[in-house]
Amino acid sequence: MRSRHAVVIVASAALSLGMAAAGAIPAAASPRGTGAGPADGPVPVATSVTPDTSLDQAWRQYGDSGGPGSWAGADGTYSAPLPGGHDAWLFNDTFLGPVNADESLPSTAGFIHNSAVLTDPRATRIGTFITGGTRQDPQSLVGPTNSPPTPGGTAPYWYWNTDGIVDQGHLYVFEQENGPTDSPPPFDFGQTGMSIAKFSLPGMHLESVTPTYGGADVSWGVQLLREGPWIYIYGVESGSGLAGKEVHLARARTGHLLGPWQFATGSGWSADPAASAPLLGNVGSSYGVARVDGQYVLATTDSFLDPQIYLYTAPTPAGPFTGGTEIYNPPEAGGNIYTYNVAVHPELTGPGKLVLSYNVNSFSAADLYANINNNRARFITVSFARP
Repeated sequence: MRSRHAVVIVASAALSLGMAAAGAIPAAASPRGTGAGPADGPVPVATSVTPDTSLDQAWRQYGDSGGPGSWAGADGTYSAPLPGGHDAWLFNDTFLGPVNADESLPSTAGFIHNSAVLTDPRATRIGTFITGGTRQDPQSLVGPTNSPPTPGGTAPYWYWNTDGIVDQGHLYVFEQENGPTDSPPPFDFGQTGMSIAKFSLPGMHLESVTPTYGGADVSWGVQLLREGPWIYIYGVESGSGLAGKEVHLARARTGHLLGPWQFATGSGWSADPAASAPLLGNVGSSYGVARVDGQYVLATTDSFLDPQIYLYTAPTPAGPFTGGTEIYNPPEAGGNIYTYNVAVHPELTGPGKLVLSYNVNSFSAADLYANINNNRARFITVSFARP
């Protein structure tokens, strides 16, 4: 694959991890469903959820204060820890600054399909904005301008980042390839393939884009989790329309993210992608999985763009996932505004806590141009009872 140097645009804003007063989970919260059997051992129980207004405000200040071609707002919001304690924040559809004083965007604001922002150790400052193209003409970090289409891909097409992970000194970012469809807007697109982008470090120079498993059926890499010699690769398979999204899981040996993989069958592992079996249903287009006190916590919305966030738990990365307890109802959702795509950021907290983010967006682009804060993630911190 042909490669291009990433363009680096520098800005900064304080990113404090301070939290507002904790809010207890309502007593009425109850499971909405169960997985395929009970979990073994002590299960982490979420006791409170705290809106992290400091993180929200830090990204808001970062977006408001940039110059031409800067990061103004985006969805996606995956974070990949880098060597030395840095994080690469991986975004999808990204609006470019500058932002007006009233947080509106000019009608001429730039727009790209994926980008990255680097933070310093412990995420105390947001700093480096990375795109493709040139400083005067920013382009998607991974896309048609800096890599050829995957075999069988349609044109025009674009990539959306999913999660990323460092393996043997390189950052690997999973890329969902999308193309236009005949469906009514705003969902007039569909997945056409999956690829993996390989970046050198520390500068995030794009080295290659390699087609991988999934095709048009499974969006792999919505969560990447390292456990021992394995990297677990979580995916989503969609049913009809927005309904029926299901969890799939594969794993690769360290150093072999490009393949071969093994696929979870529900009772074991197989080298055959066709043997991959759903481990949980009714999840969002993206969800997060993290290890909490020796168990595994899966955070998600449902498949229908309802705002509520639910937690499942499992004793192993492959399940069985049980629970489905509602823990939070994002206050931003309503009217044209919707929330979706939960991600986890365990590197930002210590034991017994977990930082989650969710995306905010609108069915009407006018809402985003009128107030770009309608297209920035929000953060919450979940506290768990220690077993």
